[in-house]
Amino acid sequence: MSGRNKKIEEAVTAALERIDAFIDGERLTKVPERKLRDVLDRQLSHKSNSVRLASLFFVFYSTKDFQWNCNTIPTGIRGKWGDKKLANELNLRHISLHNSITAFGENLGWKGNVTAARLNGDVRFSALVTAIEQLPADKRLAAADYVAARFAETRQLVAPLPPVGADVLTYAKARILFTNLIKIPSEGNVQQFVIAGLLHVHRKRFGHEIKTHHVHASDKFDATSGDIEEFRDGRLIAAYEVTVRPDWKNRVSDFRTKMDGAGLLKYAIIASGVNADSQLANPTDMLSFIEPYGRDIAIVDILDVIHVFACELTADELRQAVNQTHTFLSSPKLCGRADIIENAPSTLKRNICARL
Repeated sequence: MSGRNKKIEEAVTAALERIDAFIDGERLTKVPERKLRDVLDRQLSHKSNSVRLASLFFVFYSTKDFQWNCNTIPTGIRGKWGDKKLANELNLRHISLHNSITAFGENLGWKGNVTAARLNGDVRFSALVTAIEQLPADKRLAAADYVAARFAETRQLVAPLPPVGADVLTYAKARILFTNLIKIPSEGNVQQFVIAGLLHVHRKRFGHEIKTHHVHASDKFDATSGDIEEFRDGRLIAAYEVTVRPDWKNRVSDFRTKMDGAGLLKYAIIASGVNADSQLANPTDMLSFIEPYGRDIAIVDILDVIHVFACELTADELRQAVNQTHTFLSSPKLCGRADIIENAPSTLKRNICARL
């Protein structure tokens, strides 16, 4: 452990975090000057996949180790904490710019003791390291973001549901599809992102933006008002809590606090089993349950929500919602669980294909 180069790990972590940010919709706020962009673009269009990935690494490493001379190859670049980790994580994110290579250091010939190797004498990297060496800290960060954004835009995520006609996604078939999706055991991941996907597509009709966050993230830490938030012109107008937990009724006071903190007049709790709950199934009983909280809190069965959207959305919109759900689940920042997306016997894709 003591022999590990922590700066390499920090560089890999930073590269992945910035790529994730651009995958999730962040935009560049600073663009490198034209001369530097030309250098970076040439590196990213190099015929060698390993050169492209190594260039990403070197740019980020320069932001973490300001003692690096931008000429020698950092000790520890190869292995589970360096080139292999970076490549593997990009593969999990479906990034294609590096064409799924697994170890750029080995591919580039950096085997054994490479202390004598010099990047400024390597035609593959000389222009890059010369440009980086001259940059102050803020411009190195801008260069790193530029390269990360370029990698992020090559993400190729195959949508689980291809274009289908209205005869394939009828109301009845859509009900079956979404009902089976929310039955997938996932610690609430599939359920939250199904609702977020449906809202995302429906609210686009009105120009509203839907945001969601990691299922296990703290609302207080993230400064969010619910599992899903709805914005109009940048202003929060609604929040939704999606839960499959059996103890959610013990948390209504917490939901009221979040509602008040956000200044919302109505708050929606979308939960499983509401229609079979002795305190909630009957409207009068639900009123008795909610009235002591003194707020307009809507408690809706998750099945009712998907049934309404199955009726409201067109076949193309329903397809968009399914694919958006898959995008949410594939985002490392939101979920990124391969056991749900790809590997489990009851995968999302398998369930979708089997129900049509």
